[in-house]
Amino acid sequence: MLEEQWLSIYRETIHPLYGYLAKRTGGDRALTEDVVQESYLRALDSWKHKAIPDAPLAWLKQVGRNILIDYLRRKKWDADAGPARADGVESRTPADEFESLYFDGLSVREIAGEMAVSERTVEGLLRRARGSLKAVLPDPRPEGGNHV
Repeated sequence: MLEEQWLSIYRETIHPLYGYLAKRTGGDRALTEDVVQESYLRALDSWKHKAIPDAPLAWLKQVGRNILIDYLRRKKWDADAGPARADGVESRTPADEFESLYFDGLSVREIAGEMAVSERTVEGLLRRARGSLKAVLPDPRPEGGNHV
């Protein structure tokens, strides 16, 4: 990757990435700056071996979210004096990522942009999530009641 190319991506993404992560850290400036910095370091490392993604900001936001989730999980484990994995790796599923975005109150279009997938993919995830919830939640209607 050329230096000019990197600087262009940095200039285009730094403010939206910082704002996105600041919202998720509750405005903790030091934590936000650490996560932003680590996101760019990972981008540099990854993009020198692979092509730059079509949506660098979406890639950086996803990496930043993952870094923050890992940090918060480690912090929770430390606070609870729970076990920590030696390799520091936490398992996350696409459903975990989707759930977090969905409960942030984002639209289907916004979720699709964040996840770098199509709106149809997000709609399918929503449909499956609703089906899963329906299977585990009790029917809110009174016994024998008709649904209008």
